[in-house]
Amino acid sequence: MPRPSVESARLRTPAHWIVWTAVLFAVTFALGFAAKAVPSLRFGDVVVAVNAVSSPVLDRVALLADLLDRPAVAVGILVAVFVVLFVATGWRRAMGTCVATGFGWLTTLLVKAVVAEPRPSTAELTHPLHISPATLSYPSGHVVFAVAVVTGLMLACRRTVPAVMVGVIGGAIALVVGWARLYAGVHYPTDIVGGFLNGIAGVLLSAGLWNLPFGRRQPRSAAEQ
Repeated sequence: MPRPSVESARLRTPAHWIVWTAVLFAVTFALGFAAKAVPSLRFGDVVVAVNAVSSPVLDRVALLADLLDRPAVAVGILVAVFVVLFVATGWRRAMGTCVATGFGWLTTLLVKAVVAEPRPSTAELTHPLHISPATLSYPSGHVVFAVAVVTGLMLACRRTVPAVMVGVIGGAIALVVGWARLYAGVHYPTDIVGGFLNGIAGVLLSAGLWNLPFGRRQPRSAAEQ
């Protein structure tokens, strides 16, 4: 008689996930406070230089990236992630990934509130896109969301090779998002770096907490087999 199939909601967090989370958040806050205290560490000249290399195509990319953290867009992306993982791994891991990604992204609100770094001035931009951000500068919430999605997908992968592929492709997309925020003149380079750190830290924290009650392997129902 065949053994019943099993499904796990467990996400592939590192063995010492709480340590990695603490270190990443510590570095995230340290970078933010350092950039706020020492303006030269923000590398504002880089923002002006990136913005100066403009074209209609680059404008469209930057404006498209600006939509990334709109609630409707973010929810749509998470729904798409759930559907893909539901087919590939089952609903439990799909749900865990979306929960970890969503809550990981929301941790940026705490970091923004604590660091409270103002946005770059647009006075020196040669090609302003007239984007009006609604929150503080550090870290970039757009980058945090992009990195959170990539990190969540990597933790959902059962094997190393797919996880690496997701990391490489997703990391490249996150870099494009980071560039777009610099191009739009709404973030400093340190905001982008902080976004990567915060995105990874937030998802590791959320995934680790998810695994505590939901990380055990469970038999699949007959409808799922």
